[in-house]
Amino acid sequence: MKTLQHITIVLLLLIQSVSFAQENKLDIIKQKFDPLLKEQNKGIAILIKKDNQIKTLSLGNFNLNENHVFNIGSATKTFTAILFLQELEKGHLKLTDSIGTYLSPITNVDGKLTIEALLTHESGLDEIIGKNLQEIFYAKKYSLYNEYLLNQVEKNNPKMIGKFDYCNTNYFILGKIIEKVTDQSYFDLLRERIIIPLKMNNTYPYVHKNLPNLATPFHEGKDVTAYLDYRYFANIAYAAGSIASTLTDMELFYRSLFETETLLKKETVKLMLTSGNETYGYGIFKEQYNGKKYYEHGGNNIGYSFRNTYNLETKNLFLSFTNSHRMPLGKSLKNDLLSYLNNEDIEGFNAVSISDFKEITGKYLLKEANLIFEITQEKDKLFLIVEAQGVKSELTQKNETTLIDTVVGATLTKIEGSTDSLAFSQNGFTTTIDKIKAKN
Repeated sequence: MKTLQHITIVLLLLIQSVSFAQENKLDIIKQKFDPLLKEQNKGIAILIKKDNQIKTLSLGNFNLNENHVFNIGSATKTFTAILFLQELEKGHLKLTDSIGTYLSPITNVDGKLTIEALLTHESGLDEIIGKNLQEIFYAKKYSLYNEYLLNQVEKNNPKMIGKFDYCNTNYFILGKIIEKVTDQSYFDLLRERIIIPLKMNNTYPYVHKNLPNLATPFHEGKDVTAYLDYRYFANIAYAAGSIASTLTDMELFYRSLFETETLLKKETVKLMLTSGNETYGYGIFKEQYNGKKYYEHGGNNIGYSFRNTYNLETKNLFLSFTNSHRMPLGKSLKNDLLSYLNNEDIEGFNAVSISDFKEITGKYLLKEANLIFEITQEKDKLFLIVEAQGVKSELTQKNETTLIDTVVGATLTKIEGSTDSLAFSQNGFTTTIDKIKAKN
């Protein structure tokens, strides 16, 4: 009996020890990101489901949490894809059906393109939503919201038909098609088919400024609540990015999609994840981390950014949102949250030794993207600036020759014997960037 009691005590101590270690890792994440986020006046809310236990974390400013309402942006596309797959299950449509089957001819849109080509972003269509997003958001002109957006589609790129090329136009058109198929509005379908059945009580088909517990949106450091207009989200973002939700509700959504048959049959979910191309299925991105498969679909809009990742095998996930257009320190935070889910160590940020890297400051050209990078020093810190993309991120030091960008996860490594070039690496892509020399 004593031996059995001894074993029980040891097991309890072991469980407590593991639990404490996991909590300690979350503390490390908070200690690591809080100072930088507060300095940037940014905030992030995080929800993690690991081993069927849910934990939450609030980083930086604004005290954002799992119950704040925010725009999920392009994660709306997963909802749109589900509506089509539900109709597929009912036999009301085929994914090989053409656009022309349901819609009147649209200028510069090939009526022979299929629903599947739109679902997987393989249509080669021109982008209509992302072009003038900021201009439309701030304009608040009634005429802009009511103009038929599809009239603005320019000629497509025929070389991209059958190839993945992410484009919001695909899902804007899908919204119009699903309304034709069902003879219901897209927003009513969201409510009846997904929001109400899942009891997502704090989820809404589109954003409007009077939503309870709405996180205050910021853009370029300014509170833009006054510019929120439901017509922007309902008429422009629409089936590509309209939905408002909370992290709590979104955890329920992904759990219902991947772990139950409330929304779709298991074989349909499998079709959703395995179809398409290496990058994208039906309304979902396919990712890998250390050989493990993950499924995700984040979203960015003016005032909000959302990220999520789900592992089918472990049923673990993380969700995060911020109340600004870009996820601050996004790549570094994602890597650490994946490390947490996979019981890996979390490394802290290392301050840059200015004396070791001062000579690399200046402007560089990434020829492959015709993009100019600038490395600047501000007091005792180095920053990477990509003006064309509105990116300014603090650099941290990996070792005596390599710096890491905290936003997009790029690494910059000094090349021995050269002061005019750096080795650049991001997401498996590696090249050399050359310093742009000032003209005499």
